[in-house]
Amino acid sequence: MNSKELRPEIRKIVKLTPRLPWSKWFKISRLLYDIGAQTKLAKGVNVSRVVENGVDLLVYSPKSKAPKGAILWIFGGGHWAGKPAHLNSIASKVVNELGVEVFVPKYRLAPRHPFPANLDDCFRAWHWLIAHVDKRGLDLEKLAIAGHSAGGGLAAALVQRIYDEGGVQPKVQCLFYPMVDDRIAINRALDKKNHFIWNNKVNYDAWKAYLKPHLPGQASLPAYAAAARREDLSGLPPAWIGQCGLDLFFDQYTTYAERLNDAGVKCETYLVEGVPHAFEVLAPKKEISQQFEADAIRFLGKVFNE
Repeated sequence: MNSKELRPEIRKIVKLTPRLPWSKWFKISRLLYDIGAQTKLAKGVNVSRVVENGVDLLVYSPKSKAPKGAILWIFGGGHWAGKPAHLNSIASKVVNELGVEVFVPKYRLAPRHPFPANLDDCFRAWHWLIAHVDKRGLDLEKLAIAGHSAGGGLAAALVQRIYDEGGVQPKVQCLFYPMVDDRIAINRALDKKNHFIWNNKVNYDAWKAYLKPHLPGQASLPAYAAAARREDLSGLPPAWIGQCGLDLFFDQYTTYAERLNDAGVKCETYLVEGVPHAFEVLAPKKEISQQFEADAIRFLGKVFNE
């Protein structure tokens, strides 16, 4: 891809964003990512931490009113980087605009902790939330699950696992450019394309680290390892998928959205042309970034404003 394909208002920002050498200097890259992915907390939000029975959560709560409901929101980072505080900005916006609590689980990271470690952590966090709804004054009918990138893929897989288990279900799933399909990683022709923020060489290494001892693209994987591998998507909660036109993942989450709709699951999409993966984190003040997040919040508001 040529930088001329980028929207003019973000072109300079994207071109100046360093490409992290994950394969060569993994620990340094993870450190730099964790620094670069930080976002700012807005006013009007209390932040606390819960560490209890294997659950580790960062909790964002409204300062001035009782919360209506809650969202379990999963951070991204390719399964091998990231931390809850990276969601400071979007979490505080959601808290302020929808009057809900946002719970962000701290999950174990690959390659030290491959699948299903992080999904197990998120699943445990969901059950902790369900068990504490009454204590926190929340409504079981006003719960959602959301995630960014690898966290979006985890959110999609978590929703599937919760559906199969039965019991209390999230009302919606909100997925920002989700990492849902490992099979794209073995398309070596994509290695030659510049996807600006997240390229296919890094993508392959990330999936390999996450799936071990399995390999990306192999004939079958354990259930929930990659959300797009699930054959039957019927019965899942309504979805919103935020799409970036120049994203390596574009085809995989576009296909996932189509499959959801074909299975009778209403899936809304919001596409921003001319932007790479996670563009709104790189350029949070740009109007296109604010509109992108605003549409996700509008979608979530359907649950909490009923």
